[in-house]
Amino acid sequence: MFSIHLVRRLLVALAAVAMLIPIAAGATTVRLQTNLGAIDITLFDNAAPRTVANFLAYVNSGAYSNSFFHRSVDNFIIQGGGFVWNDPAGAPAAIATNAPIVNEFSATRSNKRGTIAMAKIGGDPNSATSQWFINLTDNAASLDGQNGGFTVFGEVTAGSMAVVDAIGRLPRANAGGVFGELPIVGTLANNTVQKTNVVLVSAAIAVPNSYQGLWWNASQSGWGISITQHGNIIFAALYTYDAAGAPAWFAIPNCPVVINTCTGDIYRVTGGTSPAVAWNGAAKDVVKVGAGTLNFANTSTGTFNFSINGVGAAKAITLQSFSTGTTPPPIDYTDLWWNESESGWGVSLTQQFGIVFAAWYAYDSTGRPVWYVVPNCPVIGAGCRGDLYQVTGGAALTATWNGTNPAVKVGDVSFAFTSATSGTMIYTLNNLTSSRVIARQAY
Repeated sequence: MFSIHLVRRLLVALAAVAMLIPIAAGATTVRLQTNLGAIDITLFDNAAPRTVANFLAYVNSGAYSNSFFHRSVDNFIIQGGGFVWNDPAGAPAAIATNAPIVNEFSATRSNKRGTIAMAKIGGDPNSATSQWFINLTDNAASLDGQNGGFTVFGEVTAGSMAVVDAIGRLPRANAGGVFGELPIVGTLANNTVQKTNVVLVSAAIAVPNSYQGLWWNASQSGWGISITQHGNIIFAALYTYDAAGAPAWFAIPNCPVVINTCTGDIYRVTGGTSPAVAWNGAAKDVVKVGAGTLNFANTSTGTFNFSINGVGAAKAITLQSFSTGTTPPPIDYTDLWWNESESGWGVSLTQQFGIVFAAWYAYDSTGRPVWYVVPNCPVIGAGCRGDLYQVTGGAALTATWNGTNPAVKVGDVSFAFTSATSGTMIYTLNNLTSSRVIARQAY
């Protein structure tokens, strides 16, 4: 606790129209969880890599946990990242800082309303460490040309600006020194600031972008990658062909996302049983055949670099859009679904508004990989139904693409969901009707 002279002055309301700069490709999101609500910040990973790496180093170390906004300037900025208040009965302490970083100011990343920039020592452009500020209004005229320019490295999301503005409207207190413009929550007891009176950042967490969905190359229609993502872990199921044009599928079951890239081992599984008979996984053979890296330029474009059986290649990929709308579905069934007692086959569901695209990896009667797709499964109630196709005749991933891949209708599939995490897959395949219990796979 520390004594102060309270300045009872509310801040002037800010302009309603946000002037925000474009989000950089490959952006990471950091969430500041405050006692007034969450502030989500989209970082400019590619445009300001050193500054973003510096900020994330503090975030990932936990340095910003129990930090607080220690400065608020009327119609200008709110500032944090400098001090923590861990002991409610004690006093604030300075955050231990890493070495200063080289300034990365660019006029293309101006200090507009809603942007976050690094604070630094006057007269030293390369002195930024842990402290940062959020611009409450357009401060380009005063900050872009001062002290080498203040480096903007991210932008508060539109949905979080209400929290930022709420902090900016708080009364301020003069607690002396660096706390001369301290935003205050609630009422002071005996003119003394306690921990409950500050805008506390209880946690700062890097929230990975979601790359979940069906990815393809529009000029190589006939193969694709179904990406499901849980937290920062991607499971990628690749639907492709072998050298003879027969269906083949590979999986990258553990691909941890670091900023905008993930790398994992590639496996091929053979020896399962056909959907036409009862499952028997006794002959299942899991073989590591290479490694792959998914590099995302943004949440809709990227590159797949890989090596399979010693042969390397790269493919441009984009997120496939097959349905549009304005209202999110009450339940999104996008995920990797399987039957835990029948490990070795599964179905990747990708839902865009009212349509599900299903990619089903399975086996033929000899245990060789085979895959089917349901490209159009309209959701009605708690399920969907669509025609089932098998695709053959494409080229191997490591070869020059050959698009002679006829799609043959072989039946139909219905998905009946009993909950958001369980359901039944009912299918007619080559005139044989059967069903399998399915559930979202946890990984």
